[in-house]
Amino acid sequence: MSQRVKTFAKPASTGLCGLVLAAILGGLAAEAADMATAIKDRQAHFKEIGKATKAMVDQVKSPTPTLAVIQASAKTIDSLAPQLPSWFPAGSGPEAGVKTGAKAEIWTKADEFKKDAAAFAVEAHKFDMIAAGGDIGAIRMQAQAMGQTCKTCHQTFRQKDD
Repeated sequence: MSQRVKTFAKPASTGLCGLVLAAILGGLAAEAADMATAIKDRQAHFKEIGKATKAMVDQVKSPTPTLAVIQASAKTIDSLAPQLPSWFPAGSGPEAGVKTGAKAEIWTKADEFKKDAAAFAVEAHKFDMIAAGGDIGAIRMQAQAMGQTCKTCHQTFRQKDD
């Protein structure tokens, strides 16, 4: 009987190590899944901004712009812009193993990134306020100012598309 206990005791300790290893690997897998979800969500938010920006740019370039489209686009951009820094949790960069246009500089130059993101949020809010006023000339000028903040951030923090 003692031999049976020894045989049972050995796998039990191995089982404990296996459980610990499984818990660690499970935690790593969950973290990887969380990062993949964070990246997917971030990309979806940027697509919303991109769609609103395209609609706005199309109208701003039009000889007869539709103010309602510009205003709706401005509201969308203004509502999303302040959230931008929260879309980049630690670990959701290139190291996550998921295709992303985010450069590692977002995390290594976090203060600069947050400053650029804040500048975008300020310009997006100004754009929303100006769009609400309906002055197409002022809207066109502010669209350019807001666009410049996008460009500044993209130059430092976004991979160029292939």
